[in-house]
Amino acid sequence: MKIEPKIPIIYKNKFPKNFVNTPDGWAFSEKVIKANKGKILTLDIDFGNYCSLNCPHCFRRNNKVDFGKNKVMQYSDIVKVIKDAKKLGLRSVKFLGAGEPFEDKRFIEFLRFLHAEKIIPVIFTKGTVIGDDELAKKWNSHYGINNGKQLVNELKKLNATILLGFNSFDTKVQDEMVGGIKGYTLKRNKALELLVRAGFNKTNPTRLCLAMNPITKQNVKVLLEMYKWARTRNLAAIITPTMVAGRCAKEIEWSKITPSKKELVNLYSKIYKWNLEKGISTIEQLKHDGVSAYAGVMGCNEVACGMYVTLTGKVLRCPGDDKTLFGDIWSESLKNIWLKSENYKRAGTFNCGCPPKIGKSIPKSFFLEVMAQLDKIKTKK
Repeated sequence: MKIEPKIPIIYKNKFPKNFVNTPDGWAFSEKVIKANKGKILTLDIDFGNYCSLNCPHCFRRNNKVDFGKNKVMQYSDIVKVIKDAKKLGLRSVKFLGAGEPFEDKRFIEFLRFLHAEKIIPVIFTKGTVIGDDELAKKWNSHYGINNGKQLVNELKKLNATILLGFNSFDTKVQDEMVGGIKGYTLKRNKALELLVRAGFNKTNPTRLCLAMNPITKQNVKVLLEMYKWARTRNLAAIITPTMVAGRCAKEIEWSKITPSKKELVNLYSKIYKWNLEKGISTIEQLKHDGVSAYAGVMGCNEVACGMYVTLTGKVLRCPGDDKTLFGDIWSESLKNIWLKSENYKRAGTFNCGCPPKIGKSIPKSFFLEVMAQLDKIKTKK
């Protein structure tokens, strides 16, 4: 059954000239990247490891960095990492795993710490806790938070950016994509409606994004429609093929769910064509910036201004793979790990493509082929 959340349209026609094409804190403009060359502007970090869902494509389940005996970061360890990173320029922290961040009783405490440090929290969540009053109370009653609305109001005060998992409007497909959890989609929809009512999509850049990734054979045909639906409501949208990590680390797994190169090129080309029509970008700007690994939004530049600190204290290039290890926080400082990393050598690069996925879930020559399609569109006009 297809159920669309009830969200009012904000941009019916053209987007404003000063429109910022990224969720707040998720990526950085070319101007910011060049002015802060060599700094850590963002960190992906793990916070807790419990998740009640069971997504078949999860990049944090069966992840290589978790194999064997490993010391796990405690709350104080994570605080130290943030304080060390702030000395190196930190502006935002992205929470991707290893569990669902809202299913941790110290998460709000940590967000309050980040707020005091003037660091933007960018939270990837499936929305189950926000969209279920009983769960919101279970995990947050000790903060005086007893329902989803109160949780959302707290997140707004703490300047959080929310990237809400959103793979399909279809309840059957979406419930399957979180592990066959019946009723999940309705909770996710309620979470989105609560966030919109609180005004998370009223800012520029928006503080509300739909994480439609990964692109799979299940949802590839509906993502263009979903992208348009989101953007006209000032919801950012991140759409990209699967990370080559965790449950999709092996070729047999990522290739099984990833659409063909032709389908991917077609999807990205149509998304960018719509962006051009709506004034989100110009063809000249797109040629300068390059096609993003995330269809239609600002290019990913984490691998030029950040790293990924896992639950076990190991530091990876980014969440895109679970093999490129830079070091661990137990044996050397974060600063030393950063200065010797390949990401530091890439500092100053605005659009980094996606090194972990190229030649895998993102085919070789993919970005060039998308741009070639856009050049054809321009020629026809």
